[in-house]
Amino acid sequence: MTGIDIALCGLYLVVTLFIGALVGRRQHSTEDYFLAGRGMRWWPVAISLFASLFSAISYIAMPAEAYNFGCTMLVCGLVSVLALPVMLFVFLKFFHSLRLFTINEYLERRFSVTIRLINSLFFMCVRLTYLGVVLYATAMLLDRALGWPAWLSIVVVGIFCTLYTCMGGMEAVVWTDVMQFFVLLGGVLLIIGAIAWEMPGGIAGIWQFAAERGHGFELGPDSGFWNFDQRGRINVWPLLLGLPGAFIGPATDQINLQRCMSCSKFSDVTRAVMANTILNLPICFVFYFAGLAILAFFKSLHPELDTGLHGDLAFCQFITNHLPMGLRGVLAAGVLAAVMSTVDSVENSLSAVFVKDIYGRVIRPGRDETHYLKVAKVTTAVIGISTCLFGLSVLLIFQGRDIPLLEVSNVCLGVLGSFSSGIFVLGLLSVRVTPKAMLIGILGAIPFACYFTVFRYILPPPSERIGFMYLGLWISIPELLIAYLASFFCHDNPPDHYRYVIWSRWFRQRDTAHA
Repeated sequence: MTGIDIALCGLYLVVTLFIGALVGRRQHSTEDYFLAGRGMRWWPVAISLFASLFSAISYIAMPAEAYNFGCTMLVCGLVSVLALPVMLFVFLKFFHSLRLFTINEYLERRFSVTIRLINSLFFMCVRLTYLGVVLYATAMLLDRALGWPAWLSIVVVGIFCTLYTCMGGMEAVVWTDVMQFFVLLGGVLLIIGAIAWEMPGGIAGIWQFAAERGHGFELGPDSGFWNFDQRGRINVWPLLLGLPGAFIGPATDQINLQRCMSCSKFSDVTRAVMANTILNLPICFVFYFAGLAILAFFKSLHPELDTGLHGDLAFCQFITNHLPMGLRGVLAAGVLAAVMSTVDSVENSLSAVFVKDIYGRVIRPGRDETHYLKVAKVTTAVIGISTCLFGLSVLLIFQGRDIPLLEVSNVCLGVLGSFSSGIFVLGLLSVRVTPKAMLIGILGAIPFACYFTVFRYILPPPSERIGFMYLGLWISIPELLIAYLASFFCHDNPPDHYRYVIWSRWFRQRDTAHA
């Protein structure tokens, strides 16, 4: 990298620290630190909802997916749009009315303290593993594209994210996410613009070339999209089977919920979630299109440079060797923005879960706000260190196994997250399921998780692996069935548990209206 490139990256990092320090002066309680005082407006929350889950994985994986296979994976985003009305106006509205700090508070009211603690640990394991994947992706990109050693990438990202998150809490996270969103989007638009300038026909020429090579939206009868084959990468059946989970999943994700709880009025939550969900598809398409642009660059404009690279490496190769001075610095800032917008969000949510669900509930209950605020900042710092260790673990597991980054991310989130999804599905929809039955269901699903993840996905060669989109189904379905069957023999529900089941709330409202 040139001095100009390094200066651009340095300027970006300094601005993020300035925002954290500026906002941090207003933090006086855990409500300020974790929920921005419940006073955020809808539009920065909408941007933060997108940026928080758009990491360096996405920055590499989306263009790489389009380069390798086309844009069909983007169709998965339609599930969120279809589920939006039910998710927003039934489940998310219900949780917002409870004025929670963490989603696990609901589980204590519906089930027990034990289930609350178990799901808190699930969340921490899921998101720490995910952060490990994020740092692994960042180190890979910056090493291959810009020549940064992997350890340097991890140290820089970890230090800066942890510093401004510790100082400013959720408010700093949201406002830095807004800045980071425009930086990361600007970086990928530069890639598309640079290639479109050289490509005959410009942007239309890129799409035409990609479509002719079968890299558009391949949804025809011969595409395999409609086949019921568990070894297929993408097909419609897991999307349809996973639709019920899309009704509940976004509403029960701590990272999403924490942002929504930072809005004082549900009308602001509605605007933020609708804007994020609807605009998510076209924004993600821009990143897929960047992969098509790189495909056109290597396969059409400069076939002599094509060495048979897969998408992840082709993306890095393009940035390293074919971007002019200065633009690589913008791209590096975009990568840093992508990873930092995720790391800061997850660190803050992990700290909230530990302080509210574990430390303040079990270890040291009844302390004052000043004490918990200090613990929150220390916890954030410890989590920042822990993410580096998880990054090394992900590297050891997945390196050399020829598994694309997008699949690595989905496996880590899907496998561990399926346990939590099952808990919330039964808690919200079933009056019968009791705390003991739920615990039996969780334990009963563990052997299925180990078998399908290790022996049907990680160890087999690529041609024999089960489709990664099926992994979550083969964990959540046994959990649901075992817990529901066990509920016929367990009768330990809390006296007022029905208040936290969606159906029973509707029934009570109907009965009251008829009375």
